[in-house]
Amino acid sequence: MTNAEFVQAVKNKLNYIQGMFEVKNDQYATGKDPLANFTAGARLMYGDSDVLMQYEALKAYAAKHIAHVYNNGLTGAKVQESIDDIICYFVIASVLADQELKERD
Repeated sequence: MTNAEFVQAVKNKLNYIQGMFEVKNDQYATGKDPLANFTAGARLMYGDSDVLMQYEALKAYAAKHIAHVYNNGLTGAKVQESIDDIICYFVIASVLADQELKERD
């Protein structure tokens, strides 16, 4: 694969992730809470749903996928799906971190 082909493959994957995020956001968000899945997870796991606990819930959800990838290699069943979910989770984590830093300034 040439560098140009690799760059295009990464761009294609990022476009795919964007579409996947939109579908999953429609599935998991509520009208009032775009992070409803993490809010509920934080409340259930930690008894609190502030942004730091939402981040902890996100990491716990991601850990399940990371364990699956770790245990099954690149070609294991549903590994690609788990990798895509991990990417999505950590883009969301990056947005949470951006917001947290912005609020501290």
